[in-house]
Amino acid sequence: MRIRKRLQMELKDVKNITFPKPSFEEWKEAAEASLKGKSVEKLKTNTYEGIALYPLYTEKAESTEKELPGFFPFTRGTSPTGYHDKPWLVVQPVSGITAEEANEKMRAAFKRGQNVVAYPARLLSEGARAVTLFKEIPLKEIPVFIDLKGKQKELFPQFKAVAEAQNTQLTGVIAEDPIAEWLICGQLPEDTDNYFADWLKTIQDYQKVGSDVKTVLINTAVYHNGGANAVQEIAYGLSAAVQYLLEGQKQGLSIAAVSEKIVFSFAVDSNYFMSIAKLRAARRLWAGLAEAFDTASDHFKMTIHAVTSELTETLYDQHVNILRTTNQAFAAAIGGIQYLQIHPFTHATGETDEFSERIARNTHLILKEETNITTVVDPAGGSWYVEQLTDELAEKAWAKFLEIDAAGGILELIKQGTLQKEIAEVYQGRVQNAAFRKESIIGTNVYPNPADKIKTTTKDKHVSYMKVAKPVGITPLELERVSSQFEQIRLRSEKFKGISGTAPTIGLINLIDLKSYKPRADFVQSLAAAGGIETIGSKGCQTVEEAIDYVAATKLPIYCICGSDGDYTELAPVIIKEIKKRFPEITIYSAGKQQEELEITLREAGVKDFIHVKMNAISILLELLQKLGVN
Repeated sequence: MRIRKRLQMELKDVKNITFPKPSFEEWKEAAEASLKGKSVEKLKTNTYEGIALYPLYTEKAESTEKELPGFFPFTRGTSPTGYHDKPWLVVQPVSGITAEEANEKMRAAFKRGQNVVAYPARLLSEGARAVTLFKEIPLKEIPVFIDLKGKQKELFPQFKAVAEAQNTQLTGVIAEDPIAEWLICGQLPEDTDNYFADWLKTIQDYQKVGSDVKTVLINTAVYHNGGANAVQEIAYGLSAAVQYLLEGQKQGLSIAAVSEKIVFSFAVDSNYFMSIAKLRAARRLWAGLAEAFDTASDHFKMTIHAVTSELTETLYDQHVNILRTTNQAFAAAIGGIQYLQIHPFTHATGETDEFSERIARNTHLILKEETNITTVVDPAGGSWYVEQLTDELAEKAWAKFLEIDAAGGILELIKQGTLQKEIAEVYQGRVQNAAFRKESIIGTNVYPNPADKIKTTTKDKHVSYMKVAKPVGITPLELERVSSQFEQIRLRSEKFKGISGTAPTIGLINLIDLKSYKPRADFVQSLAAAGGIETIGSKGCQTVEEAIDYVAATKLPIYCICGSDGDYTELAPVIIKEIKKRFPEITIYSAGKQQEELEITLREAGVKDFIHVKMNAISILLELLQKLGVN
């Protein structure tokens, strides 16, 4: 009994213990001590948006504006209850060879968690009758989400027939974004005023099939997949939306009437927190435009369709795409969206199957059922990091929007090619970072699986069904994945192997013992594999004779010396000189960046160049393939 009372007293004392709250300066001092005297500023990173990310965010970073979910400016969502009453809708497009097959697949999808009718525009454009596609699908209860990609006017009679056949009003999204389609096609109509007048009549016609259906799409995912950063994506999207609002005014439509028909489609990528902040900042800025147009803010509650990024997809190690899209979808859900589309993990190839589509659809269900995300209103709210990121992103995006407006609007930027150039510059930055492996693409530029093979891709880069009368040529927006340069190199190697029967191969002259050579040998092996190049490594060469015997036995055109810095000082120069003397046609590289004096010594011995972590991986892989005779 005494022992029990004593334990109870001790537990009570433990509960009452309080710890002193450390100051930021104390944290900074401890952090710099672990950094061995370096400043914590070294931990700061800069994003493509020009935003500095710090290692620690404190209460000072919290926004001074106290906002509530469901209330203006809707940063924290357009509903005060979040997903509790209405979770996001599952938008997974279902295709098929025939309209009958697509209809059957869609009805089967409803039994597995789908709750939106979603077909790719291609299916409708190929002549499939909408009445067949929507057969036995209760459109009175189930909304639609279709990006018509330039076919909106042409397909109106089909949707009208569907509504009449079911004697119901359609709901959801049946929309298109002409500006995005023009960018993809590389064409603008000569008379944009006349085009918009005709398009807005089509928008009004769709009121006959559904008074609540949204018909104007702001497809910012197009900018993202061209390489745009989050600031650009928001600013260009807002500029396109304002263009449509103004065009509506010209046709006698109220700002409220047009804004109510708009849905924004944002891409979400693997920059998790930036994706969350992007959605929150976009809602805030769109709501702020209500005042500019002297319209009630309720008409500017942003409806968001989020779609996983095509820019970050990869052909190789496709199952990593499952991890990417899950991370991206989770960010979208945290950011507060109404529609969510997750690309199947095989999407980059242009081909999907029942398994990949099932995984994508089930990702929605796992997020809804396993994370409790639908029970929490605005999970990111109050995070000092997310709040500050949202504020900074909103500020920069608004400044960019005003810059576009001052330049004459988004169409003027497109005509001049300025928008395309700005996006291309960011894309090249992404490609450079991938090439120097400052950004890791798992399975592609780091940790590649040499055994992984892919089919030839069938996906079209640019898909649009927009027909422009009297077109004026513009610079098209190039849509390419960041991983494509590595993939093209690797595909070249695979083609070479298919023709010659052997993969392009280099040899590794490993020095002394496993402990000495393994770190650099592994690095070179991984880098070579990223380009489809195989490696054959020697056992630890203790002498010049062992190295010569290895080279004589393998007879390869390229070798790379791998060992410790000490090995390079003592043994490597002697080995390299003797190999070059016996086999002058061989090209020798050395793994790792060396001090200037040792580098000069090794070059004099016969080393052509040094393969190290700070070099351009694309450049060295292309150089190796050229020397190996791979076209």
